Amino acid sequence: FRSDEPVFNVPFLGKNHLRAWQDHELIAIQPDGRRMYLFHPWEKNIETVNPYLYTDVTIRSYLDKITARGEDPEDYRSIWYYY
Repeated sequence: FRSDEPVFNVPFLGKNHLRAWQDHELIAIQPDGRRMYLFHPWEKNIETVNPYLYTDVTIRSYLDKITARGEDPEDYRSIWYYY
């Protein structure tokens, strides 16, 4: 049982719980594995706020970055089970 909750702090829109799919959608997967998300403003019909487009990094590039910092990538073997 996971007790943590993945939350993304979206610029101009605030915190977004990634488990709550009503506020964002996966719109593309790039050839290198990066995912592109479209985050929708929750204040619909209250104030005009544009949606936010976000492209994440590949898991490989993240593991390369932590290795360069001197961390052991084996400590992150459960990364495949996160959003």
